[in-house]
Amino acid sequence: MYISMTGFSRTQLQRPWGTLNIELSSVNHRYQEITVKLPRDFAGWEPWFHQKLRAVFRRGKVQARIEVFWAQDFKKAQLNREIFDSYCKELLALKEKFGQESELQLERVVTLPGVLELPSVGVDDDTYKLEETFSELLENGVKAWREMRALEGGHLRDEILLHLENIETLAAKIAGRWQTARDDAFNAVRTRISETLEKLGCALEEGRFLQEITIMADKWDIAEELARLKSHIEKFRLTGDETLSSGRKLDFLTQEINREINTLDSKVADSEIRWLAVEAKSELEMVREQIQNLE
Repeated sequence: MYISMTGFSRTQLQRPWGTLNIELSSVNHRYQEITVKLPRDFAGWEPWFHQKLRAVFRRGKVQARIEVFWAQDFKKAQLNREIFDSYCKELLALKEKFGQESELQLERVVTLPGVLELPSVGVDDDTYKLEETFSELLENGVKAWREMRALEGGHLRDEILLHLENIETLAAKIAGRWQTARDDAFNAVRTRISETLEKLGCALEEGRFLQEITIMADKWDIAEELARLKSHIEKFRLTGDETLSSGRKLDFLTQEINREINTLDSKVADSEIRWLAVEAKSELEMVREQIQNLE
């Protein structure tokens, strides 16, 4: 499966006390990195989000941003009359004690600690319900995020497989050209040796020549490299069709394919084959660039 590391989603969830938004964004990264940004009211939930997110992807740099838009009535402050009355009594007693005749300013009393109480979400009695809310919010966000990454991964798959087909075509051309290039190379060696021996007044020993040709053929032969190249490409396709995204495995197979192309390139001197090998390397580099985007 081809899953892109790059993705984005924004989903929301309604609750009586407000609206929650979750924004998930991810970019390429060699390892797994998570950043969570929460409102101050829910700062203590950051480890919980880290744990949940770590289980839903394998590599990449992911940022989760959660916002809460409180319901207007929910964030309305409530007056604690007991504390308010207590402050007023104490202040009036002090005024009387010190002979101050100024009136008690109630608007200042309201600002004293504990007089106004704001509703709170996340206290012990609500923890289980809040976890259910966050779980649903995160599940919805991750689902949308995965869908976008899968869509992008599909585009990457099409492009990668296209370049892979081009490499197969070039490998077939190299194999076809090698049959002719090998015979031409052997004939050229035979001609050079014969001309040299003729100048020295010696005759070419056919048995000795065949022995040398056998040694040269072993050094020049690229059949093994072509066979391994075909095998690696087949494995690449099978790995890409696995249930889980396998960006790391595909990256490793790309290195193996590159090794075979380099080896066969270094074995032959034929200009046409070497140019075909250069084209294959160019196609493989495009494959490698796209694989860096896969999870």
